[in-house]
Order: sequence, then C-alpha cells, then structure tokens
Amino acid sequence: MADKSANKPKKGAHLIKKQAPKPEKPAQAVRTEAKQPKKKRRVPIGVKIAVGVVVAAAAGAFGYVYCYPNVFPGVTVGPITVGGMNRDDAANTIEDQSAPLYEGKNVTVTIYDSNYDIPVDKVLKSVDGIQSAENAYEIGRTGNPLERVHDIIGAMRGHREAQIAATVDEESLRGTLNEIADTALTEPVNPTWELKDSNLIVHSGKPGVKFDTDAVEQALTDQIRLMDFEPYEVSTDVTAAPAIDVDKIAADIIGDPVNATVSKKDGKTIIAGKAGVSFDTDKAREIIGDGSQETYTIPVTITQPSITAETLKAKLFHDTLARTATNLDEGNAPRTNNIRLAAKAINGTILNPGDEFSYNGTVGERTAARGYQEAHAYSGGKIIDEFGGGVCQPSSTLYMAVLRADLKVTERHNHSFTVSYTPLGEDATVDYGNLDFRFVNNTAYPVKILAEQTDGQMIMTIVGTKTSDKTVTTRTEVLETYKPETVTKTDSSMEAGDSRVETSGITGYSTKTYKQITENGKTTEVLANSSTSVSYTHLRAHETDQYL
Repeated sequence: MADKSANKPKKGAHLIKKQAPKPEKPAQAVRTEAKQPKKKRRVPIGVKIAVGVVVAAAAGAFGYVYCYPNVFPGVTVGPITVGGMNRDDAANTIEDQSAPLYEGKNVTVTIYDSNYDIPVDKVLKSVDGIQSAENAYEIGRTGNPLERVHDIIGAMRGHREAQIAATVDEESLRGTLNEIADTALTEPVNPTWELKDSNLIVHSGKPGVKFDTDAVEQALTDQIRLMDFEPYEVSTDVTAAPAIDVDKIAADIIGDPVNATVSKKDGKTIIAGKAGVSFDTDKAREIIGDGSQETYTIPVTITQPSITAETLKAKLFHDTLARTATNLDEGNAPRTNNIRLAAKAINGTILNPGDEFSYNGTVGERTAARGYQEAHAYSGGKIIDEFGGGVCQPSSTLYMAVLRADLKVTERHNHSFTVSYTPLGEDATVDYGNLDFRFVNNTAYPVKILAEQTDGQMIMTIVGTKTSDKTVTTRTEVLETYKPETVTKTDSSMEAGDSRVETSGITGYSTKTYKQITENGKTTEVLANSSTSVSYTHLRAHETDQYL
C-alpha cells in the first residue's frame, strides 16, 4: 500500500515557489562575473636583435659624427688626400703637395670674343694650408645630423673634395688685369680699307667693349684663392661697330694718279707717288650688303702715275730751265746788303708740281731786326728811303727767269717808274703786305730756285727737268712813251735875256711783253703782261740806277 505521507506538502511549503530548472547555455556563451587578463603578443627575438643593432649603429654613427677629432676619411683637398689626418698634419700635407697643382696653370679670362690667359704662378703667392685643412675638416660637420652623415658616407665613397685656399698677389693680379684692359677695353673702331693688287679690301669696324675692372679683379681673386682654373667670362657692355660708309671710302681713295715728288727740306729725298683709283660705288654697296662680314673685296681700276720714284730720281733737277742776271752797284752798301739778304732767303727754294711761290712769303718782312737797311725805294709815286730798299731787283730778276722757264705767273706788278736793271716790261715790284710776286710750278717735275748776289750781279737760275726741246724768248712792244717835262730856267750867272733848257727825270712807257715759245720747230707768241710806268721830272737820269 502506497505511502500517502509522501504526497503531503511539507510545512511552509506554501511559501516557496518552485522554479523549473533553466536549460544550460552553451559553454562559449557563459559570461563570468570576473574579467580575465589579456594575453601579451610576443616580439620575435630576431626583430629585437635587429632593432638593437640599428639603435646601436645610429648611436655609434652620431657619436662618430660629433666626436671624431680628425678630417673624416676619404676627404681630399683637390687631389691631395687628407682623410684621417688631424688639421695640423693636413695643413702640412697640403702645403707640401700643392705646388705642382698650380705650376703651369692658367686662368683664362674671356672678354667679348677674345681669351686672355693669366699664369697662376704669376699672381699666386702661396697656398694657405691652414685654411685648406679647415675646409677639409668642415666636411661632415655642417648641416643637420642626417646631412652630416650623408657627407661622411660620401667622403668614404670618394665623393667629397674640399677647396684649396690660396693667397693672391693682389698687386700683380691688378697689374696683369690692367695690361689686359689696355687691349680689351676699346672704343668702337671705324671700318678700314686698303688697296691690294686690283682690289679694295674693306675691313668692318669693331665694337666698343667696356667692363667693370674692379668686379673682374674681385672675381678672379676669389677664383684663384680657391684654385678654380675654370675659364672666367667677363660681363661686358658692347657698343656696335660703325657701319661701312661707301661714300666716305670713295672720297678717301678715288682720285687721279699723283706723281712722285721730292722733299723740300733736303731736296734729295724722293716721296713716292700715288696711283689713281676708281671703283663702282653702287656695286660696292651691293657687295657689302648688311655689313655683317669681317672683310669685303671690291674690284677697282688702278692707274699708275706717269712719274714714279725711280723716274724722278734719275731726272731730278737734271736741266737748267732758265738763267738771268741783272747788274747792280755794289758800292751802294745798304742796297747791296738788302739784295743779298733777299737772295739768301730765296736760294734753294723747291717747288713741286702745282706748288706756288710767294716772294713776300719766302723773303719775309724787311725789318731792321732781320738785318735790312734803309735804301732808296719807290713808294706812292715818290722816291723814299725805307728798310729793304732794293729788294725789287731780286724779284724782277726772278720774274725774268720765270718768263723764260715758261712757268705760270699768278701775281706780278710793274714799278710806277721804270728801272734800269731790267728790260722794259720785265720788272716785278713788291711791297710786303701789299704787292707780291707769285708764280706756280706748272711743269711735271720739281723745280729749284738758285739765287746769288755776286760780282756786281743779281743772278737767278731755275733748274728742273726738261720734257721737250722748248725754248722761250721775250719781246716787248712799246705802245706809248711818256717823256719827262722840259723846264726852262734862268740863271744869275747868265747874260741878261739868255735862258737855259734842262731835261731831267725818268721816261715812262706803256708796253706789252710777249713770250715767244718755240717747241718741236714751231713758234707761238703769247702775251706775258701789259705794263705802264709814268715819267718823273725831278730826278736826274744818272741817278735812276740807284733806286730799287
């Protein structure tokens, strides 16, 4: 029989609410009330070792950078190895080994289109070993740490070179630059030209070049101090060359041929002639074009002179063209003195073809200071005493010779009264500053005047070169005669009612003088001058040869 008591509720059971048991959660969903500690990731040992190596290396490198006392290995000064040396040893090494580095070396200065070499050993005193060593020591010690390390590594690989520092002889460098500047500093140069064979060679002008010499000196000083032998190009201011002026060239060289002449100073030295030149100026402009070339060749026509230096030398003063002489009273000392002084001034005068002779210009002013004395002279229709009286006799004697040499007279004046020492119509009076006697050498060769006062004569000789058998004589035609007045006088010594007639003075004339020129068997006559002299009534005839 079942136990009924088992089914009875226990005391207080009505207060307890039974709960059905909950199903269990999966193990992974069970949450615990307490946090579990995270597991640490473990660094591989190899990585730790690598990091340690890098850190150690970096520390060592930076320590090396900041603590190494010498020039870093691999550093050179130019080609000189100084790596690993302290600064003193590096300085000594540089000074010992640097000399061959600059022997025979040049610094080339380029100015416009020209190069000038400056020998380094001429302007360099010495290499500064201490500063050069300091330059080497600084490699790897400037910049940020990474830059320093980079430089040190570069030095180890042979890629770091310090500059040599040198002491420049500034005075020598300045002197050398001044010599260069004398050549290189130029003003614009005009075009030039020259005749060569049958061509005109035209050379274009050159531009003007200027530059700052002080700046160049400083730049070269810095460059030489660093032993930098690279060419230095100077900054210049250039002024364009003048253009070729064809018209100016034509005016300069186009002309007729000029014969050889002789020096007037010594009468011996031959001066070479000049060829005649002509060319087509329009063709020349076409050849030159824009003028961009350095030279141009222009064809020309050359005409040689008819009298060359060789020809003149063989024929110079070879012939007497004319010789004339007039008489004088040497007892009249003042007048003779004046004539002799004038002759001395004229003697040896040389006239090249085309030259003009001036009597006053050659003889000069007749003054006491120049040795002239007072003597009778014609002036203003009167006979007076003046310094230089008598100098018309040399001028008249020379005029006579000029007529017979057939030279071209350009100025001649006859005396107001006739003179006794020349034929009628062949005198030539002069008055300094007023009346002159002038003529031109119209022959093809030089002529020389030989003047001499001797043995009571004034002698003029003109020597030159005859080119034909020409001879010249003169003929004077009297057109009218002017007699002096006849004066009737009474004299107390005469009987009453008697009278006496006296004629005294100088007769005047109106004349024409001709040159009779005979050449190649043919004679022609040309008028040389027309002269008019007046009569003079108060001068005795025997006195006339005392004047002029």
